[in-house]
Amino acid sequence: MTSISDVANIVNQGSTATKEEKKSNELGQEDFLKLMTTQLQNQDPFKPMDDGQFIAQMASFSTASGIGELQESFEDLASAINGNQLLQYSSLVDREVLINSDTGFYDGSNEMTASVNVPASSSSLSVNVYSQSGVIVDSLELGPQAAGEVSFAWDGTDHEGDQLPPGKYVIKAETNYGGTVTALDTNVMAKVESISMGVGGRPPTLNLQGLGSMSTSGIAQIR
Repeated sequence: MTSISDVANIVNQGSTATKEEKKSNELGQEDFLKLMTTQLQNQDPFKPMDDGQFIAQMASFSTASGIGELQESFEDLASAINGNQLLQYSSLVDREVLINSDTGFYDGSNEMTASVNVPASSSSLSVNVYSQSGVIVDSLELGPQAAGEVSFAWDGTDHEGDQLPPGKYVIKAETNYGGTVTALDTNVMAKVESISMGVGGRPPTLNLQGLGSMSTSGIAQIR
């Protein structure tokens, strides 16, 4: 099995090869000086290059060279940061994270855990569970709740108590404020199966069981 260090070595080797290829196609300082010398040797003696023009070309080369070196340094720094983030987030593999979403994954054996954000005290809080086709398969009555995060779990059964198959299920929570039914934000717990390295300087992404990938910025809680 390929380890994280193996992946890092492969990435570093590819990066080194790319840099060497770039350098072979770039105009270095020695090449520039040879070009300038040739230009001076072959200039029209009756219309020689003035000092200002010569200095301007030298300054232009120095600026371009400095920018190129700075860009290369930033690329190396970004690569190092991404590698470090990947190592840090690798500790999340096989753990559960709480994400802001209305879709959770039921694995067929363990309860699907979720929570509701209640902005103010509620006399009644209810949660409906929907299949991917939009059919209500179960309802949970959570009763009166104080303001805050209210956690609950769904056991994967329908209204009749029959076990439902593994898959994605949508949860929708609502409460009644002054006679008005109000939909509330929901969060679901999801298991992290693996971590993918970010591309183009982006942070790593989490690959969640049954739910696909998502940015690490979407994590609200880690268990």
